[in-house]
Amino acid sequence: MHKCLSTIIALCIGLIFTINAQDAAMNIPKTQSVTTHPEADAAFKRFFTIPFERKAMDVLYSVVSNFHGKGRVWGNTEMHFRKGVEEGFDAFKADMRLSSDGEIVLCHDEGFTYDDNGRITRFDKNNYEAIHDMPLEKILKLEYNIPFQGQYLHPCTLDAMLAVCAEHGKTAYLTFRPEAWREDIAKRLAELLVKHNMQHRTIINMFLGENVARTTKQVVTKYIPGLVFCHTQRGNVPLTKELIDASATEGYQIICLYYKDQIDTITPELCQYAADKGIRIWCWAVGSKETAAASIAKGVSGFQMGSRDLNQAAIDEMLK
Repeated sequence: MHKCLSTIIALCIGLIFTINAQDAAMNIPKTQSVTTHPEADAAFKRFFTIPFERKAMDVLYSVVSNFHGKGRVWGNTEMHFRKGVEEGFDAFKADMRLSSDGEIVLCHDEGFTYDDNGRITRFDKNNYEAIHDMPLEKILKLEYNIPFQGQYLHPCTLDAMLAVCAEHGKTAYLTFRPEAWREDIAKRLAELLVKHNMQHRTIINMFLGENVARTTKQVVTKYIPGLVFCHTQRGNVPLTKELIDASATEGYQIICLYYKDQIDTITPELCQYAADKGIRIWCWAVGSKETAAASIAKGVSGFQMGSRDLNQAAIDEMLK
């Protein structure tokens, strides 16, 4: 009896040491002092479980915006997300890159192009400094060249963006783009989601080719399982049962289609077929209430877009 008890105790101790060693290897903190939003977590979960025909909407905050004449705000900056809080958006889109010293920096492009004053300007693919060659300290000192209310904005880290999401109960919609150190991004992403208690309110957007997306998804899942994944289709990819079946097999919960190229292939029947397999159909580049209404009529249940007139309240009013 004592021998069995000793064996059980030894096994438990070994398991504790193994878990601690894994946590230490990933550098993921086990406890954090964070703001919790159980109602927001529950609402996010319901979005993926309620009956499809209720048309739950989730309008995503986009890359660059004007705020009712107050000025243009560069996307992927902390000010951008904080203005999104004021505007009532419930999900913020961000694009992930990795600095040379291993921090996730938010930027749509793979690097920075500068004007004559050394400030970040419109990206030029033939003349830029790659983010993955730059240390975080240098990146955070940079300024964007268009001020907002007299203030020049700086690049933002994923850490800062998730802090805003956690503080206000918002959803993080994080886009993977082609990146040399994708596994390092996945590992750092896991650390930050745990730090801010955002594992249950995050969507991972795979804006990548099919094979690369599959590999990246596997890597992310290795570090933090159970996330919601969206595969955004690039180019003129039609919605078909074959695409839906393949997405279900790969474990995606969302298929996001480019509105201008792909809307004609979306039908209520295909949206219901996808819903029966646990997948929701979204659109991006939808720029008006009319196009949103047309999408909803087809069965689309979510959007990724940047129009200030297409927030949750506007769509709720439209659906009455």
